[in-house]
Amino acid sequence: MALFGSNKKRMERYLKKYDTIKTIVVCGSYGRKSAIRALGYVLGEDLKITMGINKAFVEDAIVLDYNSGNEFPDIDPDVLIITACETDEEARKYFALANRAQYVVLNFNDVPQEYAKYLQNPNVITYGNEFPADYYFENEWMTVEGCTGNIVNPEREKVHVGHLKVIGEYNLRPLVMAAAVAKLFQIPREKIKEGLKSYVPLHGRMSPARGLRGSIIIDDSASSSKTSVKYGLQAIYGLDANVRILVAKDVSKLHKVNYDLMSEVLVMGEKPANMKVNAKVKFFADEIEILDYLTPRLETDAIVLLEIPLPEIIQSYIW
Repeated sequence: MALFGSNKKRMERYLKKYDTIKTIVVCGSYGRKSAIRALGYVLGEDLKITMGINKAFVEDAIVLDYNSGNEFPDIDPDVLIITACETDEEARKYFALANRAQYVVLNFNDVPQEYAKYLQNPNVITYGNEFPADYYFENEWMTVEGCTGNIVNPEREKVHVGHLKVIGEYNLRPLVMAAAVAKLFQIPREKIKEGLKSYVPLHGRMSPARGLRGSIIIDDSASSSKTSVKYGLQAIYGLDANVRILVAKDVSKLHKVNYDLMSEVLVMGEKPANMKVNAKVKFFADEIEILDYLTPRLETDAIVLLEIPLPEIIQSYIW
């Protein structure tokens, strides 16, 4: 498997030489790595697929990360996926390429509707958490072990997909997207299901683990998007727990916390001067101070959402 970020000329030479290979381009201000990983699992059930340029093999399809480098080949993708968009500048860039694609697969929840003015391509498929997205996931139950439910397709048919190793609606979106792309490539339904069930998220992206004294640790320390805390909190609010604790990187996202549903919020860093914070928020100088405070408070069925790495409290990952 080749690394992402191959230079522009190398990409162009490769795509010119292998002009029958299908091109899938993933772009977005965040969520690209999870989308690429989901495509690998689901499309890989039926297609020979490569992630980035690979000189050794000619595959059925190639997945390219549009944001991995400063330059990108002048191509017309077979499928262009937009995972998220935060600025007008990003929207102009992403939709310029989308308008040259055969199909556009668009995140209904994380691409604001105001940017639709830049989209002229009529072949648009949306995915998200709910109707009116073309594809969305209908959850039946969710625990720290994962979830089960149905993918609802544009025909409003409910396709039961079994147990998925995913926590949180946000983390289901890449799988819904991959199912939509797989249908474009006419991959059989049973193979799509197998790909979805075999998917395992990247470590540090809402990864559940067994912690000290029977606690549950949700490791989200590898997430870097501006929305990670928001979606992580939404996920743990829906899980049964006597105690819920957030270990946060800074104070910038504390406004996203529902303190009625949280026991404590531990923040690494000094409290800003003159800043009013909820009484449940406590500040610590570094990871060592947080560990000293947190460790004796871990108990059976307590859930800790980690936004900073604290491997000392993790005994084993569930997936």
